[in-house]
Amino acid sequence: MQVELTKGRSAVLADIKTLESVIGQALPVSFLEFVRLHDGAEPETNIFKIGGTNESGVNGFIPIHEVPIERANIENLPSTAFPIAWAEGGNYVIIDAASGAIYFWDHEQPTPLIQMASDFAAFMEILEPFDPSSIKLKLSQVKSAWIDPDFFKSL
Repeated sequence: MQVELTKGRSAVLADIKTLESVIGQALPVSFLEFVRLHDGAEPETNIFKIGGTNESGVNGFIPIHEVPIERANIENLPSTAFPIAWAEGGNYVIIDAASGAIYFWDHEQPTPLIQMASDFAAFMEILEPFDPSSIKLKLSQVKSAWIDPDFFKSL
């Protein structure tokens, strides 16, 4: 695992059994090993590649007890698939319990799912730390910027 995790805890066995009942399938072993230690964990700022042309990051791993609720909000998922992480921009990282494969679900183009890794352990290997300060824009790249004044009030 390349990315540091915080705030994770051990998943409750009853919550695991509930999720398995909802999807009609046992959880993939590598994912089950993860939630036994890191259920609901928050990763450091990170990045992963989607296909050959896109990138995203994981904002947080969904606690097992919240997965059935999140799953109900996602249309057209295979019956054995469920979300395991919130990705940037309102998207999800999905696992299919039948195959163990990891997919990206884009809320703007929800089908087809984009496969990213063969299993959860392989996904964690492609999840890399990301330093936002490493992005440098040249002045000519910034065309305009607008910041909501109410945003500053909230700080």
